[in-house]
Amino acid sequence: MKKNYKYILMFIYFFVVLKYIYIPFRMDTYNNYGFSYAIVNGEIPYKDFYLIVPLFGPFLYSILLIFNKSIIVFYLEQTILLILFSKLLFKIFDNKAWIIITCLFCPFVFCFAYSLFPGYNFLILFELVLLLYLTKENKSDKVIGLVAGISLLTKQNIGLFILLVTVLYPLFKNKKSSLTRFCFSMIPCMIFITYLLCTNTLYDFINLCVLGIKDFNNNLVIKPIYLVFLIISVIAILIKFIMSKDKNISYYYLMSYLFVVYPLIDSYHVSLFILFLIIVYLYNTPFKIKKRGVVISNIIIVLFGSSWYIASYNYFSKLNYYSYPNFYNEIMSYNDKKDYDYIIKFYKKHNNTIYICSPSKTMILSGITSSKIDHYFVLFRGNLGYNGEKNIIKKLDNTHDKYFVVQNTIECSTDDCQFIEKVPMKIKSSYKKIKELNNFSIYYKE
Repeated sequence: MKKNYKYILMFIYFFVVLKYIYIPFRMDTYNNYGFSYAIVNGEIPYKDFYLIVPLFGPFLYSILLIFNKSIIVFYLEQTILLILFSKLLFKIFDNKAWIIITCLFCPFVFCFAYSLFPGYNFLILFELVLLLYLTKENKSDKVIGLVAGISLLTKQNIGLFILLVTVLYPLFKNKKSSLTRFCFSMIPCMIFITYLLCTNTLYDFINLCVLGIKDFNNNLVIKPIYLVFLIISVIAILIKFIMSKDKNISYYYLMSYLFVVYPLIDSYHVSLFILFLIIVYLYNTPFKIKKRGVVISNIIIVLFGSSWYIASYNYFSKLNYYSYPNFYNEIMSYNDKKDYDYIIKFYKKHNNTIYICSPSKTMILSGITSSKIDHYFVLFRGNLGYNGEKNIIKKLDNTHDKYFVVQNTIECSTDDCQFIEKVPMKIKSSYKKIKELNNFSIYYKE
């Protein structure tokens, strides 16, 4: 009963933090919600909208959206996954798990709070912890192989190395074990390839998820301070690995996860890596936490959430909560609300409307007007396939009889901006403006 009580409290707290408190750390939440939202609407990934990862995450998060498309359901799905993630941690670490769970709510120095939010980066972390649990408990190689295969379908660059480590690690001791893991890892992969063939999207997948990597390579972002943190953390874990008598698989999984920082070595991605580094460190460091430590961890968790809310009070006080279809109690400015009200009425008269905004704004506009997302949903370099920037401009030139709702300003610094600014610039300079709102303008192309 005490254990259930603990998870009930954690469920409530996880949900409140996701929906209302740690809003500045949600990063790609709207993008990931949008992909699952599109699938539920019957759109075909890679063909109807662009996506740069395999489909395990979008399909997983779309399950409950079948019954209700609200982003609230999306947060509830993530809360359930976070509870499962926490249960795994307790099974592996016992009370030491509280150290990791406390880190999850940390919004300062390293923003481990990024890991709380739904998407493929969280799922990869979940799968790595699941693989640690399965390995520690000597579970079936069949199950381990399946999970490794699913990791490849979650995020291809990290998943490929996870799969190689999972298959090759036992090779010299037990070839049969390696073969079993490999065979069962191919099951989800073959299902995915069959889906691509049936939907005629195999080339689109290769273009977006393989060939498009070239555009990512041209947009390497390095924040010097986080590069220093990354180098120090890698050196520290290498020293522990060298000094350890047990060269277990966790260290190799950590090196596989290092690719989470490519091509963006920033606070978000370095924090993700260092969180798993802490998990691996605890996995290989025997000590226990007594009840007093558990109480302290719970107090710190509440203090993290409370301190962040207090620190952000001025930010929140300037905004209000408004509700729209699929977006209940969404925090926004009054000017945004006025714009959305106008766009809803406009869309009812002109459903040949395209949204050119930051992905979060595009997703809100798509959700509240119950419209589909399209190739303009995530206008980021590296997200549009090979020569994506040129192709999206060409697509724009070939588009006629369309209205464009364009965000007036998109917050994007020049040194690390991924947004393809040429698209809104072309629309603003070449197309007829028919209405200017507070934060958006509407254009028409014959």
